Amino acid sequence: MTPPRESGAPLLHIPTTIITGFLGSGKTTAINHLLSVKPKSERWAVVVNEFGKIGVDGALLGKHPDVSVKEIAGGCLCCSAGQVFEAGVNRFIRDSLPQRIIIEPTGIGHPLNIIHTLTSGYYRDVLDLKATICLVDARKLAGHRYLENPAFRDQLNLSDVLVASKSDSYGPLDRMAFRNLAARFTPPKSALITTVFGNLDLSLLDIDRNPSRIASFPDAHPPATGPGQSAHAEEMRSHDAVGVAPDSWSMLEGCGAGYFSGSWQAGLGFLFKETALLELLATFRYERIKGVIQCRESWFSINGSAGDHNLSSCAPATSSRLEIIHDSPLPCSEIDRKLRLTLGA
Repeated sequence: MTPPRESGAPLLHIPTTIITGFLGSGKTTAINHLLSVKPKSERWAVVVNEFGKIGVDGALLGKHPDVSVKEIAGGCLCCSAGQVFEAGVNRFIRDSLPQRIIIEPTGIGHPLNIIHTLTSGYYRDVLDLKATICLVDARKLAGHRYLENPAFRDQLNLSDVLVASKSDSYGPLDRMAFRNLAARFTPPKSALITTVFGNLDLSLLDIDRNPSRIASFPDAHPPATGPGQSAHAEEMRSHDAVGVAPDSWSMLEGCGAGYFSGSWQAGLGFLFKETALLELLATFRYERIKGVIQCRESWFSINGSAGDHNLSSCAPATSSRLEIIHDSPLPCSEIDRKLRLTLGA
């Protein structure tokens, strides 16, 4: 039975799930699938955190009935566990009155501070934090770069459910690498899942969290201190409620945790040439790329990792947005110049 509450007050013990995974592991695709199969009678809320300065994932999630989406851009949710972030999430919960919450941290985020925040203080009675789900692209396990990253390793350590995503692209060695990885953990994972196209079962959202899981690198990504460090939490916004002037074009750069980002936002007065844009994107080096772009023919979403990307038709957004993340500095000014050359008349 749902506990009684005052009018306009949030439900108590709202089932809440953190979905983690390193850059390009398929988190947004998986959340999109979950939203598409959610019970029609339920109200859900999604909090999306992005490393880049301009939110993209909110638009990539699209629009789903009875789903509210908030974005936090320009940093890691794990570094915003202070009062500013909590106040923003509190308002979001009060405004949307969700019956279930999904939280997607940035791919380079450390989950420990997020888990601590969502299980203590005000949230102890408001949220019921369920099993943390971690998506892994097993093709990346062959190299040491991912397995030596403290944030990635603790995403694995603190997860209750381990998901091998994009499994249609695996070879026998990739499948073996995932099995070997999963066998390392004590206590064992509550569930091991293999998926294609992010097809997660709704039942995973109701698995209980095991609080005995321990981070190996608890100090690898310390929480921010001071109002300046957590101020970006005020950037929380609904992706379908934000627009920019038709002639507005902005570029923002960011860096942190050994990664660099370039983010672009263009008003509806700018139309890109699809062929020219595709040819340009093929020349970029990146760890992660995503965006929603208004081309002369239609709107397209861009989604890719490790130099491989695809374009798909998508619903119109309030502006064109592009985010590029790499493990070395990006030539953002040069990219900006080349992007402008792909604009149509």
